Amino acid sequence: MKKSILGFLGAAAMLVSLNSCDKTEGALYDLNDNKASFYSPKVTVPMEGGSVIVPLGRTTTSGELSVPVTLTAAGAGYTNIFKVAGPAVFTNGEGKAEVKVTYGDFSKIDASALSVSPIANNDVEVGLAFPFTLAIDSANLSVSQVAKTSVSATSTLEFADAGTAVLNSTGGWIGENGIKNVKIQKAKTANVYKVVSPFGENSIAFMIKSDGKTVVFPNQVLGMDEEYGAVSMSNVTGTIAGKVVTLNVAGYTVAAGSFGSGVEIITLP
Repeated sequence: MKKSILGFLGAAAMLVSLNSCDKTEGALYDLNDNKASFYSPKVTVPMEGGSVIVPLGRTTTSGELSVPVTLTAAGAGYTNIFKVAGPAVFTNGEGKAEVKVTYGDFSKIDASALSVSPIANNDVEVGLAFPFTLAIDSANLSVSQVAKTSVSATSTLEFADAGTAVLNSTGGWIGENGIKNVKIQKAKTANVYKVVSPFGENSIAFMIKSDGKTVVFPNQVLGMDEEYGAVSMSNVTGTIAGKVVTLNVAGYTVAAGSFGSGVEIITLP
């Protein structure tokens, strides 16, 4: 008797379950659907050989799939320089494809950031960052739901000798007798200059923006003070008129405070 009751209850439960499935609103997600998604909403990729590569994943490895990708950017002129080479193409058996973005002469646009990092032999590594967004249409979007990814395309710059500049630091770090010749280098692919060891220690770098007037100079360590340690040129605002670069240094700062403000003037060759 107990077995009969249990059997009846089990059959009733199965019937309710089946009826519930029939009433589901909307299509159930099918893992066999050939849909795509970016792996992350943010990604940093290197600029190499005229292009950057961003990966795109999909829900299955069966068959071929072509997914159109669009590029947008807030920076002026970015979409003239950065262009999607074509749709992301998945080959049969592959779950990942590459979105290839080509780029042209990026000296015509302004990078969102200039990074300057000390390395060996008083040299610095200088890099630029260019942000843009890649997106796929919702019709091609998988359950991962990452339809867009914010891309930071980064370029580590190479420099070539550009002659000798004149540094006037009489109102800056050197002070009296502060006029001297300094070696200068220019980036091969951007309007970025490196001044080689202007104060006898670290090199420094700056970027001339596309307006031809504004100079970007991030905080940089110019050298070491025997008592207070690393000295940084901080909160610098810069301009260029003709070949004359003027750097207004808000403070030559150390961990304990500041040596005060100053002006460094560099006349390019």
